[in-house]
Parts: sequence; structure tokens; C-alpha cells
Amino acid sequence: MADKPLPQRSLSRRELLSYSGAAAATTLVPGLGVPPVGADAHNGADLIVTDANILTLDPARPRAQALAVKNGLIQAVGSNSDILALKGRRSEVLSAAGKTVIPGLNDSHMHPTRAGRFYALELRWDGVDSLERGLGMIREQAGRTPRDQWVRVIGGWSPYQFAERRMPTPEELTRAAPGTPVYVLYLYSQGFLNKAAVERLGLGPHTLTPPGTAYEFTADGGAIIHARPNPDLLYGTIGALPSMSAAEQATSTKHFYRELNRFGLTSVIDAGGGGHKFPLDYKGSDILAETGELSVRISKYLFPQNKGRELAEFQQWTRQWQVGINRAQSIMNAYVLQGGGEFLVWSAGDYENFLADRPDITTREGWRPQLLAVTRHLLENRWPLRIHATYDQSINHILNVFEDAHAREVAAGRRGFAGIRWAIDHGETLQRPTLQRIKALGGGMAMQARMAYAGEYFLNRYGKNITRNTPPLRDVIEAGLPLGLGSDATRVASYNPWLTLYWATTGKSVGGTALHGRKQRLTREEALFHHTVGSAWFSQEEVLKGRLKPGQFADFAILNAPYLEVADEDLRHIESELTVMNGKSVYGAGKFADLISPPDPIQPQWSPVRTYGGYQSGGLS
Repeated sequence: MADKPLPQRSLSRRELLSYSGAAAATTLVPGLGVPPVGADAHNGADLIVTDANILTLDPARPRAQALAVKNGLIQAVGSNSDILALKGRRSEVLSAAGKTVIPGLNDSHMHPTRAGRFYALELRWDGVDSLERGLGMIREQAGRTPRDQWVRVIGGWSPYQFAERRMPTPEELTRAAPGTPVYVLYLYSQGFLNKAAVERLGLGPHTLTPPGTAYEFTADGGAIIHARPNPDLLYGTIGALPSMSAAEQATSTKHFYRELNRFGLTSVIDAGGGGHKFPLDYKGSDILAETGELSVRISKYLFPQNKGRELAEFQQWTRQWQVGINRAQSIMNAYVLQGGGEFLVWSAGDYENFLADRPDITTREGWRPQLLAVTRHLLENRWPLRIHATYDQSINHILNVFEDAHAREVAAGRRGFAGIRWAIDHGETLQRPTLQRIKALGGGMAMQARMAYAGEYFLNRYGKNITRNTPPLRDVIEAGLPLGLGSDATRVASYNPWLTLYWATTGKSVGGTALHGRKQRLTREEALFHHTVGSAWFSQEEVLKGRLKPGQFADFAILNAPYLEVADEDLRHIESELTVMNGKSVYGAGKFADLISPPDPIQPQWSPVRTYGGYQSGGLS
């Protein structure tokens, strides 16, 4: 199945009309072709939520008490009495009991299809508050792990979240699991192997490594993997570990997407990823799309895997695949190929390892003609694109190529970047003049909370004055560029969006270190906007989702705490009590738990997720 394109289908006008529940209407929702939702005289609304504090993000009606859902879309928002008038014989009515309701969160840059593929095999340190506890989890998990498998902790944590405020050592990993191989990844900066892992991989002082990488063998028989700053060795070690069957990947992915729903996420933009081949490695998400079991809407960008042969990969993809086609059964815009990126060519990647010096992409042979060729090919085929770039210096070199590509395309009688949605991903050290160059080409900024996990190392290397403006969130807004917030989960950050919102509004890392100066911090309202409506721009859906207003997708979350009122430190502990996507409940906790059917048990039976779950929440104060 994964060796050839899945059948591609767009929703017919008749299907869209049937979703709306108003086939006789003639006024269409902009950009979707769906008539506005009217009350069904026989059945009324499908779902009504009352007694809520709804943050609609609709300037025409920023607050509301209740909302109604019909056929996957918001039918109406208003007072309890207004909305209850839409109740029919089959309407489900839920009371939010005064809780805050927000539009479903949308991560502008994540790697969800890759994360779901591995979720069942990974022990997550996301939210673990002490290294002692993290090592204890490894010790316990080693006792459950079969002899041919590994204990793996693949990113999503910072040493500064621990009470000890330090990294683990290979010796500690060996003591915790003397007979089981263990691999602990810290972002794309370092990896830690215990003695059993070194032996399993057959490593030694004479093992060859890619340029810009190194093994540091330790006295206990373990090793530290260093990215200086090339992460290839970190990628390669992950790729050497055992994988799962397609059916196990589907179950793993379903559990991971339910975990995203736990925090109110209903949409993610998938930035592909190294070691994640399209379409071969998308089996888990493909199966859920085919069976109508997706609980998040996914817009996918394709990431080439063959260094130096990226143009050939994109040429094959543009021949075989069409962007903008929904491939999910029964759910609008739930599994859509969006474009190319986040890498366009590997030679132009400036790795974000703040433990190492800034890379200079201009020293790499062939980077410019390679990037120019891929960019022109995508523009000619009218594919949206995005590109990974951390440092202002790199971004300016990339923009030189983009401006050249645009000029050449226009000279050839084509449109170039005109009408193309494109973005810079990350941009931690962007400067104001560079923002104007991005704006001139019609680009946007997808910015993530990577500093929340590595900011202390950036601060040590570059100092307080630079750190206080890294990344320049406020400057992006003032420059008039589209801004979408996200995580870059699951390896260089946790998938918990509330950590992103905490960092964006307080300027602090997950370890509590002050990073952002006051100017670059966002208000809570601004941060919510850019984690919903703002992120929707990058999938060309800003008129379809991100606000709770009639005609937009019925994606929302009832929260366990009042987002606009809780103390700063409690932002990190917000979760959803009920998450709704496409008008259907996809996650429930507390009094809403019975609304959700549990997924099949995660496989394999020894999966760390069976014991520990995913994110380790400390709870509200």
C-alpha cells in the first residue's frame, strides 16, 4: 500500500452540501464551498454546549455563552437561550459548567506522522520533574523490555526541567539498565548510550562517523553522541532501532493523536522529517485516514531524504501527487498534502544545536544551485513550500536564492512566488530588515518553542542582550507577517502546546529561566490567536478554522482552567476536559470521560505508554 500513491479524492460539491446540512442554500462559506449551516427542523443541532466562557476569536463576537454544532461545522454561537432554541429531538446538550472554551489549537510545525509511528516504543520524559525519576522510569521499563528491543527516550525534554538541572550520564543509564540497551536523545544536540547499547551497535574507538559528528566513549563502556552541529549520527541511531508493523503503527498513531487531543490540539501541520520517507513511513496515519479514525486534521509537507538528489524526489512527487486534496474519509480537510519542506535541500539546513557554533551554509558545495533548482521546480508546479532556517545569516542567504528564483520564474512568464503560501520555519535570530525581505515575497513565519528547551545553552553562548529578542515574536507581528506558533515536537520539544503558550507569554524556558525580554512576549490573547488562526494561514485555512463562528469547522476544547486568569506557572498544567474535532468528541476527561470510547490497547504489550502514558503532568496548583 505504501509503495504507491493512495487514491486521491476531493470532496464533491454534493458531499460538501451534505456536510453542511443545507443543500438548498445558495450562500457559500468563503474558500470552502459549503453553505452556512441552518437549523434542521426535524433534528436541530447535533451538539450544543451551554454555560461556557467561550473565547471565540471572532472580532464580531469575542465572547459567548453557548454554541451549536451541525454536520461538523459551527452552526451558531450566542447566549444559552439563543442556542437552546436550536435544540432538536436528537441534539446532544452538554454543560461546560462555566469552563473556558477555546478553538481547537493548531500547531504550525510538528512531526506528527513520524511521532505516531514511534510513540508506542518510546518512554517520554516530557514533563518529568527530576532526573532521578527519569532514571527510575528507565530502570522499571528495562524490566519489561524484551531482549531484542531497546529503552528509548527520544527528545521532548530539557535538563533544566529537572530538579538536578543536568543531563544524564552513560554510567547512570548503565546502572539503571545494565542488560538492556538504552538510547536517550537530547534534542538534536546530544545522545546518550549505555554500555549495552554500545555493545549492541558494535561501536568502538575506530567506528567511522559522518563529518560534524563524534562519539565520546566513557569509562563505564557507554558513549555520548555529539552533533557538531550535524545531527546525522543522532538520526542514524534512531533509524537503527527496531520498528513496528503497519497495524501496530496505526494503533500507536491513534494513541498519539488522542494524546494531542488531551491538550486541545485539533490540527497540526506536519513538517515531514529526517528518516521519515514518504509515502513508505506514513502507514499508521494512512490507515487512520482511510478508516475515518483521525482525531486531528493534518496538513503534510514532504521532506526529501536523499542528500544531493532532492530535486529528483520532488520531481517524482509532483508527477504522482496533487496538493490540496483531502484523503481522509468523512472528515473535511483532515489529511491533505500541502507542499514541500521543511527541508528543501539538505545542504541548506542550518542545524539548531546551541551547544555548537552557528553553521555557515555557504561553505557547503552546491548548496545554492541545488536550492535554486528545487525552489524553481516547486514554484513552477505551484506547490506551497517552507524551509528550515534558524539563524538570520542563513535566512538572508536563502532569501537571495528565493529572490533569484522568483525573478527567473517571472522572466520565464510564470508567477514565481506570487500566490504561493510559503514560510520560514524557526528563525530564532531573525532581524527586522530580513523580515521585510520575507514580507516582500509574501512569506510567513512559523515559530516554535525551541528556546523553551534549549534557551539556557543559547543564553550561555550568545548572552542576555541577544537572547531577550530570540525569537522576535513581536517584531514579526509588527512587520505585518503571518505568524503561527507551534512546538517542533516531538524530538526538539514536547508536543504539549501549553508549554508553547507559557513560553510565548512569560518568556521563560520549561526550567523557569527568563529568556525573552518584555517586548517580545505576547499577551495571552495574542498567543492563543497565533496558535489557532495564525497557524491556519500556513495550510490556507484561515477562513475555515481557528475561530468559533458560524460556518467554520467545529473544532474546540473545554479546558480544565480559565486560560486568561490562571497564574503564569499554571499555564503549563492546562489540559482539555473535552476536545471536539469535526463536531465529534475525540477526547474526554472527568465528567466527559464516558463520551469517548477508548482506543484499542496500545501494542506491543510491553510499550512504555501502557505504564506511563505520554506527558507527565504535575497538575494545577
